[in-house]
Amino acid sequence: MADLDEFSAPNFEPKAWINRTCVARPSQEALERYLAEVEMRLHLTAEDVEASLQEQSRDALYRIPAAVQELSHAKGDLLSLKQGVHKQLQQLNTNASAAANSVALLKEVDKVKGRMEAACSTLKEATELSQLFQSIEGVFASGDLQKIADMLATMRRSLELVGNVPEFSGGMEKLQGLEERFLGLIEPKLAAALSQKNGERVQQLSGMLLGIQCYGTVEKLYNTARMAPLQAAWDGFDRGGQHPGGLAPPQDFPSWLPDFFEVILAATNSELRWCASVLPDLHPQLVLHLLLALFNKISKSFRSRLMSACAQGMQHSGQVLSVLASLKDTAESFTRELQQNLAGVDAAELQQIAAAVYVPFESQVSRYGELQQPQMSSQMGAIQVPHPQQDEIDTVLSVMQLSVAQAVQVVQEAQRWCYSISGGTQLPTLLHLSDEALTHYVTSLQGVVTSLRSLALRSEGQSPVDSRRLSRELSELTATDPGRDSTSGEATTMGDPTLVVGLLNIAGALSAQLAALESSLHTAVLHLTDLIDQAIGSSQSHALTMVAQRLQQPQGEALQLVQAVVQQAVAQDWRPLPQTMRKAATFQDSVNALVYDVLMDKVKAQLKDTHTSPVWAAQEPESNLSLPSFNAYPQLSVTAAGEYLMMLPQMLEPLLNDSEEGVDTEWLDKVATGAAEMYSDEVQLIHNLSHHGTQQLLADLEYFCNVLAALGVALPAGLSTWQVALSWPLETFSSAAAEALESGSVDVSSLQKLADARHAQMTVALG
Repeated sequence: MADLDEFSAPNFEPKAWINRTCVARPSQEALERYLAEVEMRLHLTAEDVEASLQEQSRDALYRIPAAVQELSHAKGDLLSLKQGVHKQLQQLNTNASAAANSVALLKEVDKVKGRMEAACSTLKEATELSQLFQSIEGVFASGDLQKIADMLATMRRSLELVGNVPEFSGGMEKLQGLEERFLGLIEPKLAAALSQKNGERVQQLSGMLLGIQCYGTVEKLYNTARMAPLQAAWDGFDRGGQHPGGLAPPQDFPSWLPDFFEVILAATNSELRWCASVLPDLHPQLVLHLLLALFNKISKSFRSRLMSACAQGMQHSGQVLSVLASLKDTAESFTRELQQNLAGVDAAELQQIAAAVYVPFESQVSRYGELQQPQMSSQMGAIQVPHPQQDEIDTVLSVMQLSVAQAVQVVQEAQRWCYSISGGTQLPTLLHLSDEALTHYVTSLQGVVTSLRSLALRSEGQSPVDSRRLSRELSELTATDPGRDSTSGEATTMGDPTLVVGLLNIAGALSAQLAALESSLHTAVLHLTDLIDQAIGSSQSHALTMVAQRLQQPQGEALQLVQAVVQQAVAQDWRPLPQTMRKAATFQDSVNALVYDVLMDKVKAQLKDTHTSPVWAAQEPESNLSLPSFNAYPQLSVTAAGEYLMMLPQMLEPLLNDSEEGVDTEWLDKVATGAAEMYSDEVQLIHNLSHHGTQQLLADLEYFCNVLAALGVALPAGLSTWQVALSWPLETFSSAAAEALESGSVDVSSLQKLADARHAQMTVALG
């Protein structure tokens, strides 16, 4: 029969199994017979499986009672074991309690033993110490330095044990006296060995001193021996005899200092190697202390030379900032190289050396404002905008346009110097200097605008063309009104507006560049927080910079100054350049006022005193002839003003092509609106209108209102009211006024003035 494992497989497929079985049948056997035999075998196999299952189930049932009984026995054994362990624990606790007294007694015995051993040792040390004090003089007499050092070391250890014993109460003073005698013997020898760089001898003698804990003596002698050549290198500049490298000295301290630092670095590397081989226990502390002692010693003269170099820089074309920045970069480069050479040394010790190197710079860096102010004033003073003459206005405007970028560049250059010299810690001082310098610059621009106003709005005679045109019109009126003043239409011609409209571009550029500069300075101030974080909670690389040392000063003045300005910068209304921005706003207002007055000047010249014209009260000439009547034409003054307004778009667009989109439209609207309001005010001052004057005014208003409509300017309510009401016949004036008032299409006050001027009879109360 087939393997039962095949039927037990999880992926068993009946159809596939039947197909395989059919394929395996003998070829000579019929399929039906073969399948019947297979079916019979399957039945027999199934019966065998069933029988086996019943037998095994019966056996399993027979074994269950025995298994239950065995489980019960195991449970009983476990309970017995648990009870036994509990008894053992109780017994152990009882024994421990009983043994506690014995253990305490043993501890006391051990303490007594320790005291006895200590007493024995102390007695032994006391005996030896007495012998040492008695024999030390003989050893000193022998001159054996090594033996003296060993005895002194032994005596120091013994005194530490028996120092409280009355018999040795003065032992420490005696020991110190002996050690001083020993130092008197060994110091000359060690100093000579250090000067000669006799490594073996230095190692031997230093070991003796270290054995008696005289570390300071070794360091003092080492510094004395190594300081001389380093001090000589520094003093070479003052003597003018030799450069640190043995060459002829240069003319100035900034050129000399890098070579001095190179000498120090070379000596440092040499001493590090020598100490590592000869005095490994004191490496690299000896070299670090030597460097610290050197820079502390030369600090005063370093400060003096630095001050002298800055003073020379002030005298030579204001190069003090470049001199100070160069010296500061040289010092920081030295500390970086020193850090590389002393890799692995404690950061705190490196910071002490860096602080000693940077201390002389503090007096000059703290004077940054004093050093920067003359240079900034000089650069700002070089930006000269001349006060204009009548024929130089275009040149002055070009100079003003260029000066805006130049003034901003002066501040930006000062900012670069601020970072080069102080790393940004003097940024608050820079803000104050920049604000003052730019305020002075904008004030100078304001003065130019004042001069331009006096030129651009200076009264001049009427142009010949306008005079002839006005004369023709006036001759017609004087024929009917001999009392008409032929000069009443005379106006003043103001300066060419194209010469001052360009001020808008200058004011816009000034506002934009100052805003960008102020934003840049604001961002720089906010970034000072990163500077503080790097300096105070910094890594070793940042801690060795001059910026970090300034911010870590014990007094904390630089840190307080920086923190104060950062706190101010957080406020939304804080301005880095408050005076400058206020002055710039005033300048913008002045420019706007000047440009407006200039653009309005021709309009004012034509429309000024319109209400005083005799044409309004003039009567038509009487004639016996039957003459045709003609429509009135706008007066020359009105057409001149209208033509000027119509020319404004073509004039403003090229002049304001560098400004923001829509500025020309804005100014056109301002001027046209101003002209409309002015003309409206003039018209409403007319007190007497004849029929002829009414027709003339109506023609003037229609023309002027058409111009305003073409420019897209809304009519003032008064002007609109007069334009409408002038067309009403006197006979129907009252009824027309009532209808207009009811509909709300006219201005009451303006209508009342017109009714008075036309002497119209009213049946309705106005106002």
